[in-house]
Amino acid sequence: MSDAITEAWARVEAEAARLKKTTLLDLFAENAKRAEALTRTAPRLTADFSKQRIDGPALTALAGLAEAAGFDDWRAKLFAGEIVNNTEGRAAKHWALRGDDAPDEVQHTRAAMAAFAKRIRPEINAIVHLGIGGSDLGPRLIIDALKPLRVAGIEVRFAANVDGADAADAIEGLDPARTLLIVVSKTFTTQETLANAEFVRAWRPAHLAAATAAPDKAIAWGVPAENVFAFWDWVGGRYSLWSSVSLVCAVALLDGVFEALLAGAAEMDAHFRDAPFAQNLPALSAAVQMWNREALGHGSYALIPYLERLRLLPAYLQQLEMESNGKGVARDGAPLKRSACAVTWGAAGTNAQHSFFQLLHQGVQEIPVEFIVNAGPHEGPPSHRAKVFANALAQARAPDGGQKRNPSAGRDDRQRRQRSGSRSPRPAPRLPRRPRLNPDGDRPALARSTRRAVGVLRAPHLRPSRARGREPVRPMGRGDRQGNGERITAGAGARRGSGA
Repeated sequence: MSDAITEAWARVEAEAARLKKTTLLDLFAENAKRAEALTRTAPRLTADFSKQRIDGPALTALAGLAEAAGFDDWRAKLFAGEIVNNTEGRAAKHWALRGDDAPDEVQHTRAAMAAFAKRIRPEINAIVHLGIGGSDLGPRLIIDALKPLRVAGIEVRFAANVDGADAADAIEGLDPARTLLIVVSKTFTTQETLANAEFVRAWRPAHLAAATAAPDKAIAWGVPAENVFAFWDWVGGRYSLWSSVSLVCAVALLDGVFEALLAGAAEMDAHFRDAPFAQNLPALSAAVQMWNREALGHGSYALIPYLERLRLLPAYLQQLEMESNGKGVARDGAPLKRSACAVTWGAAGTNAQHSFFQLLHQGVQEIPVEFIVNAGPHEGPPSHRAKVFANALAQARAPDGGQKRNPSAGRDDRQRRQRSGSRSPRPAPRLPRRPRLNPDGDRPALARSTRRAVGVLRAPHLRPSRARGREPVRPMGRGDRQGNGERITAGAGARRGSGA
């Protein structure tokens, strides 16, 4: 680790030591415009960092650390297509899958997917998608998140687990003569996926297709050559949902929806690529998470999407972050002196409030929480929108400001409620908080607003940018490290990830 990085870390740790002695209430009292000062925007996304135990001097220290780690240089290398994955000698170019100026091979595959979708839809009423890890979690999330934009009359099922019950459930009650089987594996050697594929193929579905970086193996397995859709070794599995891995999305979603998803991600890519660190929402989000983990000592964080359509987001991000960054060595093979990743967990609100918020409210340890709220149009009864907002905002308020509790306060409060016959609402969790990330929702049409906003939200977790040497800084959100153990965060819209 260079002297510059060592000095930058010393400044970060000094700021953390100072802020550990204060409370959120104090920070808000010192700056009446704190919320305004600590809110950042990106395309269709707003992040409020004001409920973090952080302030201007701390952010300046984090910016200095990013500079010492070469954040700008690594970001430039990423977008230049240079090799940033030392271990495998590869570029991390999943961002190239998303823009209008994508390489010719990507444009050709997109067009082939769209043509296949138009051709196959009249012949099927069900799709069975088989994959695991990045070949399952991303497409599964998108299909669930964009359910209102699905093609009518086509059921979609997924199977990933090698436990036979998963594959058996996936085909139960379906008509094989009207079913499309899609097998997704980058190498087409993934044992769990091929075991499930052999089982489902024996059921004799009428149509076979595949997404893989090894098309010859898919063809040899029995997939018609015209139904094999390639992606490339510069697409990491954790970032592959933007590729032919999402063939199921191209078929099962209405025309243009998958393209709008890509366009939303490309908007965040441009923001991450062009915005300076101080205004770069993905970079700051990553830096704040690293601050919570390394400077304040919080080893996990809870991700709580207050929208049912993103209920699968925690599982998706668990792989993106913990598989990407679950390493113990740096790029040069030396042991890391700091952790590279927090433990990611969570569930959809408001269910989570009735599950584990007791720990967030009353547990000994402070656990950072990231609240995600949809500020755009909602499905279902209009009155439910206000209820969802009320729950999310109440939980994020943290009225105690992180101050020490009076041991008798709880007892006194209960006694007062008993005397008055009233019941007080459960207090919101204590500090620190991850920011609330809100799709902008400035487009009135649900189809356009939702699909692009989901693309934006996904991209922030998906783009690499490299940070400091042996102790990866999280330039943006939860970054990931390439297979070499050095973290890369998902570039452009990235609160997480890199392309491994």
